[in-house]
Amino acid sequence: MKNAKYIRSGKAKDIYRRPDGNIVFVFTDRVTAFDGKKKASFKNKGELCCKLSCFWFEKLQAEGIKTHFKEYVPPNELVAEEVSLLPVEVIARNFLYGSLWRRYKKGEVDISSDFFVREGAKELGEGAPLAKSFLEFTTKFERVDRPITEEEIIENAWMDKGEIEHIKRETIRIGDIMKSYLTQKGIILADFKLEYGRSKEGRGIILADEVGTPDGCRFWDKEAYEKRGEIISFDKDVFREGKGDLSEVYLDVCKRIMA
Repeated sequence: MKNAKYIRSGKAKDIYRRPDGNIVFVFTDRVTAFDGKKKASFKNKGELCCKLSCFWFEKLQAEGIKTHFKEYVPPNELVAEEVSLLPVEVIARNFLYGSLWRRYKKGEVDISSDFFVREGAKELGEGAPLAKSFLEFTTKFERVDRPITEEEIIENAWMDKGEIEHIKRETIRIGDIMKSYLTQKGIILADFKLEYGRSKEGRGIILADEVGTPDGCRFWDKEAYEKRGEIISFDKDVFREGKGDLSEVYLDVCKRIMA
């Protein structure tokens, strides 16, 4: 961090630029929910999320996924290539839960029958598994993030159709890698959020920001869900819903994943 220049702060990270041009993400103990309306700080949260994100970046890169990740500097710094972040995030949902469930229940989102696990089903219930990942884009730099259509993304010249399809393929591939690994650890990947950026080193659109942390994923206990239909969260829902000490939950899931 010597001679690094401060750029900006996000909800949970402070960002700096080193003299060599690389970016340093400093993961903090800050946590927010409900578009910043609920805020707090939890000891060691930043260190745990940084460690997990670097773990996943290394694993994904080993599988051929292009990312901005370059180096982990313990305890809470991630060094990366500076990219031009796309103004949208992509969310992959493997279960009907959270905001997707609320919008589905209100009739605000249409989920076709090919997402239904049970053949012949006419509707889905809260927490139901989906036959395949339901992908959607949301805005990133607006005051309140919102779902956005692919047509609107193209109209705003943020991406073209080919780039959108590339991101969708990469997201599905990343999800498959993560789900395969997490299943062995007794964890369900209910949903996850990713960000991408345009490489300034000519590598196209690549995975950026962070990946695989309980800040950006919903992790559930596999045994509790499959045996009792119970959702036990190992993620930020603990903070959203006041269900326990976030520091303890993040430490437990970090140990479980990296064991």
